[in-house]
Order: sequence, then structure tokens, then C-alpha cells
Amino acid sequence: MVIRMFRGVIPPIITPFNSEGGLDEAFLRSHVNYLIKCGVHGIFCLSSVGEFAYLSDEEKLRVMEVVVEEVAGRVPVLVGVGHFSCRVSVNYAKIAERLGADGLVAIILSYFPVTDDMAYEYYVSLAGSTSLPVLIYNFPAVTGFDIKPETVARLAEIENIVGIKDTVVDARHTLKILELAPSGFSVFPGSEITLQAAMEAGAKGMILGTSNITPTPSVEFYEAYRSGDIARARSLLPKVVNLLQIVSIAPVQYLPSIIKNAINLIGRPINTFVRKPLPSLSKEQLEKLKEKMVEIGLLEAPVNGS
Repeated sequence: MVIRMFRGVIPPIITPFNSEGGLDEAFLRSHVNYLIKCGVHGIFCLSSVGEFAYLSDEEKLRVMEVVVEEVAGRVPVLVGVGHFSCRVSVNYAKIAERLGADGLVAIILSYFPVTDDMAYEYYVSLAGSTSLPVLIYNFPAVTGFDIKPETVARLAEIENIVGIKDTVVDARHTLKILELAPSGFSVFPGSEITLQAAMEAGAKGMILGTSNITPTPSVEFYEAYRSGDIARARSLLPKVVNLLQIVSIAPVQYLPSIIKNAINLIGRPINTFVRKPLPSLSKEQLEKLKEKMVEIGLLEAPVNGS
């Protein structure tokens, strides 16, 4: 079996909603084209910032259909299939494969506490149900479970488990995975905090929610690394890391609202609605977001206090 590998900047895309709260297919298509035009190397739909946990099965299916159709083979499409139940994840995987997705990203959600043995069985079962390559997704800030690097290394021995999105704040976790896993295993930092350390240790790219706002800094940073121009990459790093200031204005549960409001503020009109119980930014938080965007150069400072 020839397994496709992934690399580069792969934005975990938002799920836009219309004024009635349903899927805004027009903006979703527009957003996919915007990101591809900016040079991204893949599209990841049904992600955390994409509010996958708050979508119905019918909505998830439609997101898959629209994204695969709109991308039309220009870059790989990764589909999030995470769920509490492995059986449900397997069903999503089969649908994604049938629709033409190029890979799967799976986060194991927890109701009862998850152990590494449970996670191992989940990913082995999922990988065995599909011919698509699978990326593990680790995001302990939202799941309460942090998969051990040793478990990741064991999973990397399975042919179609090809990588991990490691969204952690301690770079040592990501670096340990890079140390233990085979060289062909694709490690993607999911946080700007660990980006430099991970890239310099051999990560294959990045999967950052802030790329929805503007992927250009990440694309330029990655291409510099890929070409071997480490000095240029390091000089470009602040433009990527500065985006972290935007998402740091509020707790993690505000992330989808922050990203959507930032997209709207830079001149790409979008309904900033998020699915309850996710919170929307308050007026005060929105003003703070604007201030941060001015500070890092994404917005011009208001003239005469306007």
C-alpha cells in the first residue's frame, strides 16, 4: 500500500454559519479558495476551531462534500473524524473516504477518563477500518487527555498512521515524539508556542488555527525552512508567533469566536456566530481583539479615536 504523506501549512478551517445558524456554504467555498490562493499545502475541515463537536452528522457530511468539491484536488483534504465512540469515528472515516478525502485527523474525546491503552486501541481500530492515512490529534487543553510520546511511537509503527497534530504548550512533548517516532512520521505542531522548537527538530509543517486569518506568514516561514534558509525562517518567525496574541485575549473556549471576528475585522465579511454553548466575544473582548490586531499590524490604528 502506498500511503500519502502530508507536509506544510494545513489550516484547520472554521465552519461558517449564516444568519439562521445553518452552514454558510458560500463563505466556506470562498474561504477554501482564499487559503489555497495564499499558498497553503492542505485543508483540514471539521477541526476544533471548526466547531466539529457542535455539528450534526448531516452538517458534517455536507462540510466534507463542499470542501472536497471546492478543493478539487488542488491540495490534500484532511477530515476530522474524532468522537467519543470509535464506532462513530469509523463511520465518519468511511464516509470521508467515499467522498474523496485524502486523509483523516482523529481526536479521542473523553466522557470517562481516557488512558493511553484506550487511545492506542482507538487509533488501531480506526486505522484498520480505512485505507486513508490517519493523523493523531492531541489537544489536552480541551480533552483532558495528553497522549504519551511512547504511545505515539507505538502507533507510528502502523502503516497508515502517518503523523500527529500535537497541540501542546510544552515543546518537550513534541520533541520527544520527534525523537521516538520513525523519521517518516509527520509531526505538526498545533501551537505557535512550540513552533520553532518543533520545526528545528524536524517537524513536517504546522496546523495552526490562526492561519484562517492570514496563512501568509506561516507559508513564508515554512517555505524558508523547506529551502534550508534557517536564518530567513527565524527572521519570519515573529510574524507567525505574533498571531498568538490574538487568540490569547480570552480562554480556549473563545477560540472559534476570536478567529471568526478577526477574519471579519480584516475585511472578509463573515457572520461571527458560533454554536452554543460556545461563547461569543463580549464588546470589551472585541475591543481588545482590535487593539491586538493593530499592535501586530493586521489592522490600521483608528484615526482621531474613530
